[in-house]
Parts: sequence; structure tokens; C-alpha cells
Amino acid sequence: MKKAITFIKLNVLILSIFSTLLSCKNANKNEVSKIKVPKTKKEQLTLSKGFQLLESNCFACHSPKNPIEDRIAPPMAMIKDFYITNNKNISEEDFIKSLITFINNPNEENSKIPEAIERYGLMPKMNFTEEQITQIAKYIYNSKLEQPNWYKNHFHNEKFIHLENLKNEDLSYKELGLKYAMNTKAVLGKNLIAAIKNKGTEGAVAFCNTRAFNIVDSAGVTLNTKIKRVSDLPRNLANTANKTELDYIYSTKKAMKNNKKTSPLVQEIDKKMVAYYPIVTNTMCLQCHGVPNTQILPATLSKIKELYPTDKATGYGENELRGIWVIEMDKK
Repeated sequence: MKKAITFIKLNVLILSIFSTLLSCKNANKNEVSKIKVPKTKKEQLTLSKGFQLLESNCFACHSPKNPIEDRIAPPMAMIKDFYITNNKNISEEDFIKSLITFINNPNEENSKIPEAIERYGLMPKMNFTEEQITQIAKYIYNSKLEQPNWYKNHFHNEKFIHLENLKNEDLSYKELGLKYAMNTKAVLGKNLIAAIKNKGTEGAVAFCNTRAFNIVDSAGVTLNTKIKRVSDLPRNLANTANKTELDYIYSTKKAMKNNKKTSPLVQEIDKKMVAYYPIVTNTMCLQCHGVPNTQILPATLSKIKELYPTDKATGYGENELRGIWVIEMDKK
């Protein structure tokens, strides 16, 4: 009987220790990761849209897989680390607000990562809607992309899951056109920044002259649509806007002059759905499109005159309309 009691006590002790260890383990897990598991289909869909936006628009520059020497922008894991991990008390709402503020107006004052600006420069201004930035921010905040080897171990599995969530989603023409424009812009921007990094601004002018048009055209072929960039003040005559495109350009310039928010436009033309999206200048643009001999260095200006004798695309300031994306889509 005594042995039986001792045995029972021993079992109780073991169970007690096991329960304590399990509680500690769960408590530590909760402390380390404050990630919220989405419970509703709506929340899951929001995260899936955020992932898709990151993959098609952001990862081209903010790559989660490139080695340090090949990076042209900080990886998303670093961004999350600076915004969230270094500020453990930041709420999801505050993180979303910070990201909206910076992406809508990327400048040093709004940046949380001065080291990244010193190394990579400021990112171009993007044409995301506030809803899309919110979706991106929610995915970053709730994901675990800061974990070591996230891309290798989790990316492809997550992509499959999010594609499954989105497979029945029917994008509007405005959303679909923006996706195509941002995807093309990301690829073009990645190559342009690499050209500046490797060969200087003169090298970037040469890149635009020989490769930019082909990259945009190839993107259209890949996406089974027609994509082009046009302007009222073109550098390359092939990018001259037609009358319909000029109407949108002039109305957008007027809105910007009056400090009004610009909006994409979608209209039906010749049984096609055609969408227009603004292209706005930032600091990087002014190296080739700013004031000659001040923002545009003499060597760069000389290269521009050599390659584009009819150039009209100088004298811009920051946050001015440089041109527009034109996306021509088949009707559904």
C-alpha cells in the first residue's frame, strides 16, 4: 500500500513538472511572437492580398533572398525589424499608419530606417491605394518573414496558400491594371537602380535608351496585355501621349496643383478597357529629369543630349507628374 501511494505521488509530481514546463513554453512562445492568427475568411483574404502585393510589387527590390552585395533596397525582414521588433509596443494600427505615411510620401522625415537611405537612397513614390498599403502592412505585421530562412522554408508554401485564398477573387479593371503597372514598374525600377549603382547616372541614361522600352514591352507580353509609359513632355518620341492620354495628364496635373488626390482612370476604347495611372517624380528621378547642370550633372546632361536630341523631359521638381502608365486590357 505504501509503495502504491509513493508511486501515485511520483506520478502527480511528474505531471505537475510537465504541466509547469508546458505552461512556461507556451508563455515564452506568446512573449516571443505576438502574431495574431486570422480567424475569419475576411482576415485571411486581407493577408493573402497583402502577400500578393508584396510578391508582385515589392519583392523585386526588397528581395527576401538576395545576398547582401546584390541588394538594391532593404529586405522586408529588416523593415519589419526596425518598425516592429525594435519597438515591441507598436500596435498593428500604428504600424499601418507609419507605412501609409512613408509610402505615400517617401522622405527622410517619414523614414524609420536612416541607414537604408544612406545605403540605397529613397524609394520612388508608388501608386498604391491606402487600402493596398493597409493589406501589405497587415501581412508584414502578422507574418513571420523575419525568421531565418523564411524564403527558403516558407515562401513557396505561403504562396500556394494565398493563391488558393484568392483564386475566386475577381479583380476590377482598375485593380488589375494597377497590378500590371506596379509589376512592370518594380522590374523596371530594379534594373534602373542597379544601372545607377553599377555605372552611375550616365549608365542609367544609356540603360533607358537601350532596354527600358523592351522591358515594358516584354512585361506586357508576359502579362498578356499592352503596357506603355507616355508623357506630354517625352524624352523618347515613342513615349508621346495621344489626345486621350493628354486629357488625363492635364486633369491630373491640375488636381496635383490644387493639392487634390489623384485617381486612376479606366475607360472603354475600341472594345478594350484602358487604364491610366500617374507616374510621379522623386529625388532619384531628378538625377535625369531635374534642373540641368544642378540636379542633372554635366556628364549626365551630355549623355542625354547625345542619345535624345529632341528631349523635353527636364526641369522637373519632386512630386510632379512625369507621365502616366497606360494599360490596355481585354474585356472580361
